[in-house]
Amino acid sequence: MRKSIKYIMTMATISAMAMTMTGCFGPETSKEYVTLNDYMMLHYTDDDGNEVTATSADGNEMAAVACDNEYVNKYAFEKDGDTYMDISGVKKYIDDRFYYDSTENTVMYTNATTIYTSPVGSNEVTGNTKENLDFTSSVMDGEICYVNLKYISKYIDFDYKYAKANGDKPAVVVVNTKSREDKNGTVKKNTQIRTDADYMADIVSDVKADTKLTILDKGDEWDKVATDDGVIGYILNKRVKVGKTTKVSYKNDYDTYTHNVLDKKISLAWHQVMYSSSNSGLSDMIKNAKGLNVISPTWFSVSDSKGEVSSIGSADYVKKAHSAGLDVWGLVSDFETDGNGDYYIKTVVNNTKARQKMVSNIMKYASLYDLDGINVDFEYINVSEGAGYLQFLRELSIECRKKGIVLSIDNYQPSAWTEFYDRNQQGRLADYVVVMNYDEHTTSSNEAGSVSSLTFTEEGLKNTIDEVGDASRVINGMPFYTRIWTETPEDESDGNGKLIEDAANGNYVLSTKAVSMDAAKEAYTEAGATPSYNEETGQNYVVYEKGNSTYMIWLEDETSVKARLELMNKYEIAGAGYWKLGLESDDIWNTISQYFK
Repeated sequence: MRKSIKYIMTMATISAMAMTMTGCFGPETSKEYVTLNDYMMLHYTDDDGNEVTATSADGNEMAAVACDNEYVNKYAFEKDGDTYMDISGVKKYIDDRFYYDSTENTVMYTNATTIYTSPVGSNEVTGNTKENLDFTSSVMDGEICYVNLKYISKYIDFDYKYAKANGDKPAVVVVNTKSREDKNGTVKKNTQIRTDADYMADIVSDVKADTKLTILDKGDEWDKVATDDGVIGYILNKRVKVGKTTKVSYKNDYDTYTHNVLDKKISLAWHQVMYSSSNSGLSDMIKNAKGLNVISPTWFSVSDSKGEVSSIGSADYVKKAHSAGLDVWGLVSDFETDGNGDYYIKTVVNNTKARQKMVSNIMKYASLYDLDGINVDFEYINVSEGAGYLQFLRELSIECRKKGIVLSIDNYQPSAWTEFYDRNQQGRLADYVVVMNYDEHTTSSNEAGSVSSLTFTEEGLKNTIDEVGDASRVINGMPFYTRIWTETPEDESDGNGKLIEDAANGNYVLSTKAVSMDAAKEAYTEAGATPSYNEETGQNYVVYEKGNSTYMIWLEDETSVKARLELMNKYEIAGAGYWKLGLESDDIWNTISQYFK
């Protein structure tokens, strides 16, 4: 039967519309090209919030950086045939043990045994001996230090390649640090690499037949690939012929970081020594301390901005401790400030001369007092001192390793604001990493609560283990103190404390004081109150009224201490630490000793 002309024209129109919607020979496809400087992250955000292409202060042609097949927001350039990369990129993507001291204008690399120092712009490097290189180790571009990748490869096993700019494509430095298996491929016919596995994704680059590729990730329809000239993106896998697989592996030197660990669980107590005369009281402090095997007296403090360290140590104290079967780990703190209230440590760790003087002073005391270890308790480090702090730990760890004494490092619980403490790196270079699992609630809190609930402790412990990477060298710090909390109606209060607004029940003043185990028991006993177990915190809890105030105590006692020591066994960690000696009840050592036999 003959179809009408109108029907045929209608069907032709529908067919044409379908072809327009889906493309003549397949899915609709984007013909837009991505801006490569943006795609390859060769840009930064200026003070006005605008994306600006990275430029060189000294006229160098800036190159994008692809590290382990991902573009990163760091820069590099080629100069006199050598490739240089921004020091911050080196630290983040190649090896964090490189360190730039802007005060002394030097680049340092520190491994398990040696510090290598090279002045910026020089071919000299000093380690155990002085060496003249046949290239420059680093250069400045404006105020930024760039390190020669050839210099880095002297110490680190990795590979890199400089792909020159070509048309709209900027120069790219391709860096590989991770062992892998590369699938090789060849483009079958002219096609495009796109920003994503999607026909409508922008085009990164046109690629011709016979172009060599590395297949990074195979998909059902699209493969993620990289070209030899630094282009990374997605290509239709039907356009690629898959070739051989090549294994690439890199070595690291982590096994050179030997650890001086005790052949027993650590049971450590911090002994707060305020004056040198307090050292004579050691025997009384430890007379009931069954199960204790390490004591850490708070003897040393960073005392000026040039690296001096004050001491109230005592050789006689160490002899007595050794006679009692205790190892002594001298604690060094960063609590001292100058006349303006600025902590000395903030200057010291960022200045190589001062920092190394501090290390030398610490080790001098370690020898003078015949210490078994050093316990670093730096609590006033901020992100601006993070790199210098880690360099201090590297330098100190070398000296402790040489002397054969233990290096332990105290840390807050892991959090976003303490990320720069880099517990993973600490775990590599130190013998023990301590997590101070207390101060869950403090004088600055807006509500009463536990000093260290069981859930708080377990979370801090698990997160620390995850970051350190070795549970067997993590020590769980726990409190020997608690807090008595007081809530007093605003109109009945003397004003000492924090005003808490409470629309439902009326405003009140919240105050608190830290007390020993015995003082807490005395307080609730005198009030005639009886504690009960609190499931939420894993502790005994007591509340009582006195006058117009409500008192609350989350108790530290046999119940809470035992629960935390059970976590020690559950997670197979190195041991436990207690802050501080003298705040515990005498009978708590009966509980502790059951776990350290």
